[in-house]
Amino acid sequence: MKEKKTLTAFASVPDLRIGVPVKTCAPPLATEKNWLMRVCFISHSAGRYGAELALLELLQGLVKLNVRCLVLVPEKGPLLAQLNLLNIEWQIIKYPPWISQRKWMLTPYRIVRTLKALVVAVQMAQVIKRWNCDLVYTNTAVVGAGAFAAWLACRPHIWHSHESGYHNPSLKFDLGSRWVARLMDHFSALIIVNSYSVKEDYARYIEPGRMHLVYQSVTLREEIEISQRRIDATEPLFRCAIVGSLHAWKGQDEAINALSEVVRRGINAHLLLVGDGGKRFAAALLQQIKDLGLEERVKLIGYAENPLQFICMADVVLVCSRWEAFGRVTVEAMLAGKAVIGSSNGGTTELIQDGKTGLLYERGNHTQLADRIQYLYENPEVKSKLGEAARIWAASRFTQERYAKEVLDLLKGVLAREKISPQIPSN
Repeated sequence: MKEKKTLTAFASVPDLRIGVPVKTCAPPLATEKNWLMRVCFISHSAGRYGAELALLELLQGLVKLNVRCLVLVPEKGPLLAQLNLLNIEWQIIKYPPWISQRKWMLTPYRIVRTLKALVVAVQMAQVIKRWNCDLVYTNTAVVGAGAFAAWLACRPHIWHSHESGYHNPSLKFDLGSRWVARLMDHFSALIIVNSYSVKEDYARYIEPGRMHLVYQSVTLREEIEISQRRIDATEPLFRCAIVGSLHAWKGQDEAINALSEVVRRGINAHLLLVGDGGKRFAAALLQQIKDLGLEERVKLIGYAENPLQFICMADVVLVCSRWEAFGRVTVEAMLAGKAVIGSSNGGTTELIQDGKTGLLYERGNHTQLADRIQYLYENPEVKSKLGEAARIWAASRFTQERYAKEVLDLLKGVLAREKISPQIPSN
């Protein structure tokens, strides 16, 4: 069969659950090419957030290494346009998550959702077989249907966890943290984690030797150059920025308190809050800003498709999260040559070497955070030195080539242990 030269429009395949079409995109299948292996990736959404951006980086690197990548997503979203640009085939199947931020969700609903995942897994397994995949790769701990589908399709399964459900009190696994971890262990040939912090969390239920640490890549060279050209540096103020969804977990309220303290000390500082989120927390932040008299100093930007432009505008980037599994924003700020002040917990401590590639402070101590901000304000040469050291370190560490190679080596090892030869696509 000859390769088609253009992308097809949405095609339809039968939905075996409810009898309605499932959307699919079918870029040309390179059946004449001798792929190293064929891998089906399971994404928990079609958005453009941390795990999805890490997936795109991995896909780009693996395609260069002759890996045929195919992707399942549960919904429409901006990720699909990026997959089209990469000429990667994708399909929408509405599989549910097995974790929720709604802690008040009733147990019967969670049970029903788990049963739904098992039913949808049958359809996913059929797609995996039709695609002739050698491996199934779930890119998140948020969904479990991919692991069940891999088991039904008799394919090895790899689980890549970019998050942990053990720190955020608003997150709850449908089956409970212990059972989910044990299912991840049981249904996976291996588990990949994105930080030592995540590995330590799962180690209470999963043998550490079964988990492999692979730091993701972050490549932003062109975006940084474009964003830096747009900067207006004529304003005589010291600008801080915090990027992330508006949620108590991200610590925007702590950054506002620190700014109030800095301003009280006579520093002309401003704060950019980049991101959207729950209306209730946003309203609480606005009230806090008003109570502290910071209406002219704190700006809520809202959702930004390109938050990097605000990172480049900042003198200092703040990471005030209670806990981060990895911290893509931290690396983005480093690559932009910015000094970062982060809370000393989770993955942030793996990225920031205190006093060398950034500064750390004790989470919950807004006065100490204010001290760090004031120190960099009063010592611009230190701020520049930290930013440059961070840029050099991050640029050499978080490369796409390294990321893809480390993952590919693990995938090869799985196939070797399973003694599986790459599937030959049928015409």
